[in-house]
Amino acid sequence: MRVKRSADFLMAPKKSSKCKGVSAEPTRAEGWTPKCSKSDLESLVKQGFLSAKSVLHWRPASGEDRPYENTDEIVAFAPYFERELGLPCSNFFFGLLYYYGIQLHHLTPNSFVHLSVFVHLCEAFLGIEPHFNLFRHLFHLKSQPNSTRLDVVGGARIQLRQGMDKVYIPYKLSQKVVDWKPKWFYVENQGKTLPTIAPGPPIIRVEWLKKPLDTSQIS
Repeated sequence: MRVKRSADFLMAPKKSSKCKGVSAEPTRAEGWTPKCSKSDLESLVKQGFLSAKSVLHWRPASGEDRPYENTDEIVAFAPYFERELGLPCSNFFFGLLYYYGIQLHHLTPNSFVHLSVFVHLCEAFLGIEPHFNLFRHLFHLKSQPNSTRLDVVGGARIQLRQGMDKVYIPYKLSQKVVDWKPKWFYVENQGKTLPTIAPGPPIIRVEWLKKPLDTSQIS
């Protein structure tokens, strides 16, 4: 299962940009020093978590102290793919990022477990496209580590709303994902399906906690 359906959103790869753009200065130190090598990425490919370099145009960020803007690339993290992120992303996932006003690197790894299970529920069990109002009914965004001090990387966490664990599919999340932030690399933003790299942590919006206005719309 994937966050996107590759059959619907697969497209021919474009030539990857090799030039560096403008340094994206974070508002506070996040330990951007990369620890994801070419061999690490090739291992993800062998395990089936990541598409081949010839398809997805990924590259390590070795020697860089932070991501760079304006490279036609986005920043991704190995643990995202281990938790079923698929690229290019679906309209559902693009809409989710746009609605909440966040970028890919603002999410925590376990957020992709929630997304993967939800997409699988909709497509495999309900026989529908991922339903955004249903998603909002079940989940909200929570600031990390707190509402007054958001991390640049992993500053937003998808979380089940209070009480929803009693009616939703039971599954376990890893309680602690250790040392995941340095495991970043570049991936070509194929089809511009993800927001471009920009500095700073996510900004809390009312949409993070907002429920659908009318739960009868969930059908």
